[in-house]
Amino acid sequence: MKRPPAQIATPESAKEVTDEVKRLLRAAGIRHQLPTPKEEILACARLVERGELDLAEYEATLTDKALRFFHRATSKVLGLLDRRSDIIYVDPCIHDSRKLFITYHEVTHKVLRWQKITLTQDDRLTLSAECEDLFEAEANYGAADILFQCERFEEEAKDYDLSIESALYLSNRYDSSCHAALRRFVERNHRPCLLLVLTPTLREHEDGQTSYYVVYSIPSIPFTDEFGEPLDLKFVNPNHDLGKILNNSGHGEIVLPDTKAFFRTCIVQTFSNKFKTFALIYPKQAHSSRKAVHFRN
Repeated sequence: MKRPPAQIATPESAKEVTDEVKRLLRAAGIRHQLPTPKEEILACARLVERGELDLAEYEATLTDKALRFFHRATSKVLGLLDRRSDIIYVDPCIHDSRKLFITYHEVTHKVLRWQKITLTQDDRLTLSAECEDLFEAEANYGAADILFQCERFEEEAKDYDLSIESALYLSNRYDSSCHAALRRFVERNHRPCLLLVLTPTLREHEDGQTSYYVVYSIPSIPFTDEFGEPLDLKFVNPNHDLGKILNNSGHGEIVLPDTKAFFRTCIVQTFSNKFKTFALIYPKQAHSSRKAVHFRN
């Protein structure tokens, strides 16, 4: 199955990042509050959020050497951490839940002791590509840990049935994006389930149906144990069983082989947030859950 790109993959230093985030949450006094109180996190990390990304103003403060790096690094910048002033700059044009994740991403850059590197201190102007990807992956991982308060989200998710509705309900509780909640819901789930993250392609079919590109896949550990990698797809075309579901009701069933060579019926639920399409897949079997969430018509 297609894995997430390096900058959003789980880093090898995940445990160390989580340990630092737990220290931050304890120091900020975060106990039972939901969603995670941003002001307490920023104050504990000794950061100020600017609330806007004024690149022109920020650019004027940089040395010529750092300026050359800045132009190369900010073509698609959404947030910046200025270690000189302990200010976070966030692009005001993005969705509020995305702003929050980016804020916590920059907070993680600040609290990870081994990432104490500033633009003007880096004699090579930039980190190696591998190191840069690692630092970004660590910051993304830490941001999710702050947002979901480490294990709290997954412990709460155990009470809910396997469904898109459950993940979206928890997304509202934790004030996260739908994308982040769906990933966390599946990745940390104690039951077998798989999340496919998809985007529609530009290919036009005569019947007006759509092909989808598989951006990446997220399996739960029990899913990999039971099924291995049954959906090793780069594209999902309309004639595929999954493609038929995506192009019709968005809910249905497919048959997948498990690691014992038995064919098992799996439930498929889909959801789109206007940027990505998500397919939640899990075996059709009874799973006891204390709570169920349903959308109102």
